[in-house]
Amino acid sequence: MAGFNAHCAVAAVVGGMAVTTLMVSGQADPQTALICLGSCLIGGVLPDVDADESVPLKLSFTVFALLGSFFIMFSQVKVYSILELIVLWLVTFLFIKLVVFELFTRITVHRGIFHSLPAGIFFAGATAVLMSRLFHHPDKLSWLAGLFLFLGFVVHLILDELVSLNLFGVGGVSYSFGSAFKLFSRNGWVTGAMYAAVVIILFMAPNLPDVVKGVFNQTSRDAVNAHFLPTGPWFGVPFLSMMHSFH
Repeated sequence: MAGFNAHCAVAAVVGGMAVTTLMVSGQADPQTALICLGSCLIGGVLPDVDADESVPLKLSFTVFALLGSFFIMFSQVKVYSILELIVLWLVTFLFIKLVVFELFTRITVHRGIFHSLPAGIFFAGATAVLMSRLFHHPDKLSWLAGLFLFLGFVVHLILDELVSLNLFGVGGVSYSFGSAFKLFSRNGWVTGAMYAAVVIILFMAPNLPDVVKGVFNQTSRDAVNAHFLPTGPWFGVPFLSMMHSFH
């Protein structure tokens, strides 16, 4: 499998090119572009969330523990004293960070169902749901964030498979080939549960077809085609005018 830095770098390059195209087409302002790029970077490391010692897993559970403990504490502000609220926050944080984290690492297997295409679809839908329902962003921005997360997710899976091919090494194809880019895990029940979760999350998510039609319309395509190559010398430099002949 590729390393953490490689996944981040490739996701950044692919996401950056996609975001640039989105901005040229007039479908994204700088704020939207940053959200989309950030989502792509998250997606680029998210499949390794089932690796017990992975950076994404530890970071995810730390953030989840912080948000979860604060949410529970804030919900009890009118019930307990300040010191009691602090204790409640600390106990909740430690429970999620230590107990839930330990349980998750025990029941998950690296390159299991979380390292698959249906998992990518689930996380994309979950991102759209959170952006729309929790943060009250428009459907378009919510799904753009979800789709860019899915883009980074797929890039991660493909990169792992390319590394498994051992294209630049010796010894042939790695035994792990085929375990990254897949539609199911070895456990039928787990696979069924993931597909059920995908159906539920997509049912809760904003209307995706309407967003796709709004983003990939004829106006957007015309804008990309019109700006794909420079209409004059590259970067406006005269001596690069010969490159214009390829236009």
